[in-house]
Amino acid sequence: MAFNYELAQKIMDLGDRDTALFFAGRDDEIRRFESALRASSLKEEAVFRIFQGAPGCGKTSLLAHLREQPPDGILFVRVEEKHLADSDALKARIETVALEGGPFYARIGSEAAKAISEGLRLKGTGERLDAFISSMMAKRVKTVVVHMDEAQLIGPPEQPGLLALHRDGLGIPTVCLLAGLSHTARNLGEIGGISRLASDAIVNMGAMADDECVESTRMMLDELDVDGTDAEKSRTTEMVAALSGGWPHHLSGAQRALCKDLIRINGVLKEVNTQRVKSESEQNRHSYYRSRLDHPVLSEHPPLTAAIIKQVSDRRPASMLALKTLCERMQGETAGLASPSEYADALIEKGAVSITIGGGCEIPIPSMADWAASHADDDSRRSS
Repeated sequence: MAFNYELAQKIMDLGDRDTALFFAGRDDEIRRFESALRASSLKEEAVFRIFQGAPGCGKTSLLAHLREQPPDGILFVRVEEKHLADSDALKARIETVALEGGPFYARIGSEAAKAISEGLRLKGTGERLDAFISSMMAKRVKTVVVHMDEAQLIGPPEQPGLLALHRDGLGIPTVCLLAGLSHTARNLGEIGGISRLASDAIVNMGAMADDECVESTRMMLDELDVDGTDAEKSRTTEMVAALSGGWPHHLSGAQRALCKDLIRINGVLKEVNTQRVKSESEQNRHSYYRSRLDHPVLSEHPPLTAAIIKQVSDRRPASMLALKTLCERMQGETAGLASPSEYADALIEKGAVSITIGGGCEIPIPSMADWAASHADDDSRRSS
């Protein structure tokens, strides 16, 4: 077969995407989700799973992977903040998704459709929606998975919907699947009534293993139908894995860099310009780091921001207070800058700094710390 130029071009055009075309790994995260599905049938309230981690660790692509081919009887319902305003708003969202769910709803069966239609004619929003939920429960819907990305944005206005899930349930087995930055669970804990999540509810996501990066890239090469021996494919996949540093976002960037060169040489692996791929991959990484610092506070003085990131990597502040103290010390006498608290909050907000389970602060992407260190050193040399 000929090299799949169209797929290579598609990979290039998709760019910085939220779905992984060649998903690999994350076995532990998937097992934790499957465990939540099983547990949901054993309790009235929703089972929570919070997938949290730094930007680019693959949270969004994991959600996409889980909902692409759901087990029979599992209804995925994407929610936004407005759907958590109260219990009725949440149930109404479930109703809307089920009624517009295409093939899934068709599998529920005509009897359930009739029951739902009867429920829709009931007077009173609460009665109507409860009848809808009951009709789903009576048929082939086993579990509803309420899921939300960027869940670190959840705050007090969403308390009613969260309490309905956490404390009361919806009358049907439910999993609440949230994905967000590393401080998501901490933010949820500050909302009244949501402080006692199960010990296994929080799943901290980090880097992929080398063999998982290799597996993903090998899948891509096979789909592209590249021209190369097994040895050439192994060398290429190992090179891409090394360029990624195990970070899913960087893996995507390295795979795009490889595709760009494969298009140039019509998919012949032995003609790949390794140095060109490495350079392109590095540019993708650095562009990503700059985008993570695209914030009014952090962009005021880029060299200072890079220096702070380097110091956080070296010193690993033990608390948010320690991070703010570090920012204050690094600012020194520089005039016109945001306050140390604003600096620290911006670093957390953009995911440049993560909160650890013990409350400490760290740079979640090691290669970002290296990048910041080189920028801080360059600025120091220019100033000397």
